[in-house]
Amino acid sequence: MSELKQCLKCLYENYAVVFPAIEPKLVQQTSVKLVKAGVPPIPLDYVSFLAMTNGLSWNGVDLFSLENIERNKGAFHHPGILQNYQFCQNNAVMRKKLLLGYGWETLIVYDFSVKEYQLLDRYTYQVILHFATFVDFLNYMIQPIQKKLPTGMNMEKSI
Repeated sequence: MSELKQCLKCLYENYAVVFPAIEPKLVQQTSVKLVKAGVPPIPLDYVSFLAMTNGLSWNGVDLFSLENIERNKGAFHHPGILQNYQFCQNNAVMRKKLLLGYGWETLIVYDFSVKEYQLLDRYTYQVILHFATFVDFLNYMIQPIQKKLPTGMNMEKSI
């Protein structure tokens, strides 16, 4: 099982809100629209994430879906990349970044100038943490869960 699937399974088993997967081809078409609007495209490993779950919400972290997902008859929505990209486009500090989600006082972005995922302070935009891949970020996110696993338990075997 891929590491991305393992991370998502771990989150799902720990009450993450997930959404139906989306076709990678649709995500790629959306990336083209973003590029035409002067915004960086969606990174390929995030495309793989969207092909497994179109967004995710867990423990105060929202990872964006492709477009807003209305929930409970419009009472609230899960945020989408297409509705939030203008935040980066209209902000000089964020111009080479794609906003992919947010957490407690943080923004989750992909910075194309350095080709890495970053957690930014929501107010100062300073980099708090950076990750080479999206899976590295997910592994960081689920560390509290992994620390609760009994000693010697192998995630691969528990899946």
